[in-house]
Amino acid sequence: MAGAGTARFDPDGRLRWVNARFRASFGAPLGGSLAATLDALLTAGTLRDPQERNGAALAEALTEGEHLRLLGPQARAIVLVLSEDEGNGQILTVIAPSRSFDTGGEPAGDRSATVWEGAESAVLLRQRTVTLEERIAERARELAAKQALLATAIDSMTDAICGFDADLRLAVWNRRYADMFRLPEALLKTGTPFVDLARHVAARGDDGPGEVETLVASRVGGASRRDSFAYRYQRSDGSILDVRHSPLPGGGFVRSFTDLTDRARTDEAQRQILQAVSFPLLVTRLGDGVMLTANEPASDLFGVALDGGGFTMVDLFVDPADHRRMLVALDGSGGRVDAFETRLHSAKGHEVWVLLSVRRFRFHGSDALLSCVSDITERKGMEQDLEAQWERSRAVLEGLSQGVMAFDRDLRLMAWNQRVLDLLDIERGFCYFRQPLVEITRYVAERGGYGPGDVEQIIKDRLAFVLGPLPRRNERVRPDGLIMETLTQALPDGAFVTTYTDITDRKRAERELADSRELFELAIRAARDGISQWDVINGTIWFSPQWWSLLGYGKDEMVNTIDRWSELILPEDRAASNRMAFDFVNGVIDECQIVQRYRHRQGHVVYLYTRAIKVCDSTGRTVKLVGSHTDITERIRAEEAVRAAKEQAEAALRDLKDAQAHLIQSEKMAALGSMVAGVAHEVNTPVGNALTGASMLAERTKTIREAFDSGSLRKPDFAEFIETAQEATQLLLLNINRAAELIQSFKQMAVDQASGERRAFALRDYIQEVLRSLGVRLRRAAHTVDVDCPEDLIVDGFPGALSQVITNFVMNSIIHAYSPGQRGRLFIAVCAVGPDEVELRYGDDGKGIAPDLHEKVFEPFFTTNRGSGGSGLGLNIVYNIVTRTLKGRIALESAPGQGATFILRFPRVVPDDAERVR
Repeated sequence: MAGAGTARFDPDGRLRWVNARFRASFGAPLGGSLAATLDALLTAGTLRDPQERNGAALAEALTEGEHLRLLGPQARAIVLVLSEDEGNGQILTVIAPSRSFDTGGEPAGDRSATVWEGAESAVLLRQRTVTLEERIAERARELAAKQALLATAIDSMTDAICGFDADLRLAVWNRRYADMFRLPEALLKTGTPFVDLARHVAARGDDGPGEVETLVASRVGGASRRDSFAYRYQRSDGSILDVRHSPLPGGGFVRSFTDLTDRARTDEAQRQILQAVSFPLLVTRLGDGVMLTANEPASDLFGVALDGGGFTMVDLFVDPADHRRMLVALDGSGGRVDAFETRLHSAKGHEVWVLLSVRRFRFHGSDALLSCVSDITERKGMEQDLEAQWERSRAVLEGLSQGVMAFDRDLRLMAWNQRVLDLLDIERGFCYFRQPLVEITRYVAERGGYGPGDVEQIIKDRLAFVLGPLPRRNERVRPDGLIMETLTQALPDGAFVTTYTDITDRKRAERELADSRELFELAIRAARDGISQWDVINGTIWFSPQWWSLLGYGKDEMVNTIDRWSELILPEDRAASNRMAFDFVNGVIDECQIVQRYRHRQGHVVYLYTRAIKVCDSTGRTVKLVGSHTDITERIRAEEAVRAAKEQAEAALRDLKDAQAHLIQSEKMAALGSMVAGVAHEVNTPVGNALTGASMLAERTKTIREAFDSGSLRKPDFAEFIETAQEATQLLLLNINRAAELIQSFKQMAVDQASGERRAFALRDYIQEVLRSLGVRLRRAAHTVDVDCPEDLIVDGFPGALSQVITNFVMNSIIHAYSPGQRGRLFIAVCAVGPDEVELRYGDDGKGIAPDLHEKVFEPFFTTNRGSGGSGLGLNIVYNIVTRTLKGRIALESAPGQGATFILRFPRVVPDDAERVR
């Protein structure tokens, strides 16, 4: 046996296929396992194992990867190899060496052993030396395995396959080919001429009527072509074959035959079904949207060919985004979309509104979409007109005090206003155009709007109510106690409208309306506000009875004319109203809202808040102005009363501020008076000493004069007088200079406080002068003051303002910080903060200030010592001076029992725009 024999076992381990060489050498029936197949070959003597193992042992050794060396037919040495078929089972390959040991019959005795030893020696020699022959054999095994795979693949194909060599002789075929053409075993062998096969088929009549040799010649001519081609033909039994001819590079060809009989019949049935449907149907490929087929209604509507003609579905969409939304909806609903509304291009170049019902299915082996098209252009136009009508009416509805809801014949919401949402306790944004009534009813019922009870039963009762005879009235109480009266009226074409009126305080009767009245008229009659309608084209005007009642007129006194309106409105408002109406009609302004004043029948003025909307015709021209009028007289009067009260309050506030300024000035004058008292006390000492010295000098001068006049003046007496005069003179000069210094210092401080002028001054010296002016109060209270301030710190600002701050701090400590008789320590610490700022810290070790009072101490008139003469202005003056005059800031640090510290920060050079101390 030269070459390789191949056998394939399926995943269950059953023999399913053998090639020609294996069949010729070993036979082996199909269906058995590997072990059973080997046992059958051993039993038949086709194989022989020198080790005399059975089929199961041989199969186990092959499964473990061993290459078996056995003897085959005619005692030829062979090698068996078992390999995996990539998940499709296993392949057994039988390889025979190039050298054979032909015994001329069955081997026996030593002869067979010699043959085996020779074969095994050859195999061992190939393994040891890796000769060219071994590599060729290995290549042959690989080729055999690939051939086995190819044969298996061809045999498993659903199409019939045959291949012919360059001499047009049969080289390869599969089972499907043999079955399709019912070829006998005698012809199904390698080398059978193509002409014999063609003649057999033609003679049997499969190629249809005609002379056999002529049909054969035609087939042979086609087989000789050197190009690829395909054709379809119908056999005599009615089956339809699709034939594809592919030439091979070295000569010969391969043909595949696909039975299209069922597909063709299915296609024809589908085509007939498509054409029988009266509405448009489109079939498109899911992957790229290419149109595969369409029926005649679709062809007429969209101008596409029945076979698609290369159109894509997206080409028909006016808005490609709709096509994308449809595909998204299709994915989200498991391949099914119903009633998808969109616009498509028609064959006449127009846009048509359609409802698409789309299904995903398999069409000719591909994923496709079947689209059923319903033309709703006419209905859509009517709906758009109706929607536009409702939108125009909505502005009027929003001006009504009643709630309004209107539904079409399909129980879908067509119009509503905000008032009805408030009355039904529905959240803003919940309602939308064409919303089902059942959805709204469920929303209200689940929140108790219809009272207790089963929600589903409430919905059923509500639907029965609106579907029953109309009109109907009904009353119900909301959970919060609000009572509503509803009136449901029929509208043309099965629609209806319901008005909702709050009758908690009073019930308002409504006249029964005719079934044919439009919603606009119903809303006007149901409104409590006055309604007007001005016909711009005819120049006529109409006012509702409610409008006349707002002005005190009854039904018999209504005169709906422009002249009568001009008489009732105040002259100063007439021109403004006419001008606004003119601008609104001509589009100069976008909205019309105005407060108009009318003369009431009883003579007083009525204020009406008027809102108007435009009603346009089909060309967009304004033909009417519809207005609603609300009586806001009470609100206007209330606003006027509020305005008057506000003016009175503002006048009182001005008076209060003037009083505050007066009190602040009084506080400043009081501080100045305190300073004057201190000045008087300080100056009193040096003046008293000077007076004592002057008195002593005068007495001694008188004595010495008397002695001189009497002639009894002695030298010792004159010397004593000279000494006394010298001492008295020194005492006078010393105390008079001291008094002059004090007076000059106090004079400067008084000028600073009185004038508020700015100047440069040494801060330490000025603080000492201020404390000197407060010396009497400090000594009387037995308090000490420590001052820590650099001597060279110069400030360019308002010394009078700083004097007021320190004076108020000291007086605040004396009055509030200590109990009577308690001695305290006050301190003033000053330091420079950078080159531009000064920080002054003033503090005492007194009672301290509670934390909850920190935010109040700087407020005017706040004091905790009002019964003892406190005005509550001291720290408020300090705050104003620091922030306004010194352009600084102030903070407080204090706690009960730990004293109080005020921290001031202000610039060394106060800006020029700082306020003067007043």
